[in-house]
Amino acid sequence: MTMQPSLRSEYADNVELNYAVVRSKKRKKTLSLQLMKDGSVLIRAPYHTPHAEIDGFFKKKQNWLYRRIEEREVIQASHTSTNFVAGQPFLFLGFPYSLIVDDRDISDEPFTFSGKQFILNKKYMLKAKSLFTEWYRGNAAAYIGKRVCHYSSILNLYPKRVRISNAMSRWGSCSFNNHLSFTWRLVMAPGAVIDYVVVHELAHIKEKNHSRHFWEIVEKVLPEWGTCRHWLRKEGHLLNV
Repeated sequence: MTMQPSLRSEYADNVELNYAVVRSKKRKKTLSLQLMKDGSVLIRAPYHTPHAEIDGFFKKKQNWLYRRIEEREVIQASHTSTNFVAGQPFLFLGFPYSLIVDDRDISDEPFTFSGKQFILNKKYMLKAKSLFTEWYRGNAAAYIGKRVCHYSSILNLYPKRVRISNAMSRWGSCSFNNHLSFTWRLVMAPGAVIDYVVVHELAHIKEKNHSRHFWEIVEKVLPEWGTCRHWLRKEGHLLNV
């Protein structure tokens, strides 16, 4: 049985989907597809199946995959819904900052961050989630963009594009044409964890798989990458509003 390098494809609503192919000499005719917990796709195929046939099979399944991913993320969101009440902590770069609900009528400013706390105008309570999301998205673009530039120069690996997504089940991705995507939720994590995801996706520019060579690239600049990956697996559910 052999594992081919991961391939990337962009589809529906700018969601970037990753699939890997496992070829087996024991499998005779059928192709099968499995959606993994991290949002990637595993396709099992007979050993000599042409790549074009596998890619066509994947494309036929994209609408089904999109529905399954959307259903999964709706369920995840319902399990991690946030109550926007005074004192509620919200993470930014790994640190919790309390929410202040301003019920005065002297300001029309919907939402601000003072550096010590988040301040939400009570008149905009119904828009709290979208206000937080917009704020996180903007800060994710600025912060992650800088980290990509920093590590690109170290690794000499440069993406063609960097964008911020709304993904819930994937922290980052690298497309087959070296477009990097990061969820805005990542900016809630500690800086070291963000760096790990950035380096991870940059390494995919050179190695479209998780081979030994891939991890050598990551470890060259982040020897403690394992600790960061463990943090994401254990605490990643906290990165949401």
